Amino acid sequence: MELAEKLARAMGTLLPGNIWQTVCTQKPLPDEYIVITTVDERPEIYSGDQDEQMAGQYRAAWYKRGNTAGLAAKMRSAARKAGFLIESTPPAGYDQDTGHKIVYIEVSDMESCEDYQE
Repeated sequence: MELAEKLARAMGTLLPGNIWQTVCTQKPLPDEYIVITTVDERPEIYSGDQDEQMAGQYRAAWYKRGNTAGLAAKMRSAARKAGFLIESTPPAGYDQDTGHKIVYIEVSDMESCEDYQE
């Protein structure tokens, strides 16, 4: 499974039906939705000329009109359960274009981290 899709499925447990890859295209915009973007994706292990697995860093951004308290913790928990390593939780922001507050997490795929292999 593509890693961005794996993260989207994890976030879908929090906000079913409102998960988007790259940008939300629904008009008018929903009151809350999550956008998944790829920050960096690359082949991790090479064998012959075959890419054995992909590794990368991904961002999940929860856009919401209203109170965003506790959303980052929920996002981190869902991402961890799906096998991601939490890289950072930048400060919440505001998007003037959409009128939404935004809560972010950035994650990487734990399977590609040798330090976390069992």
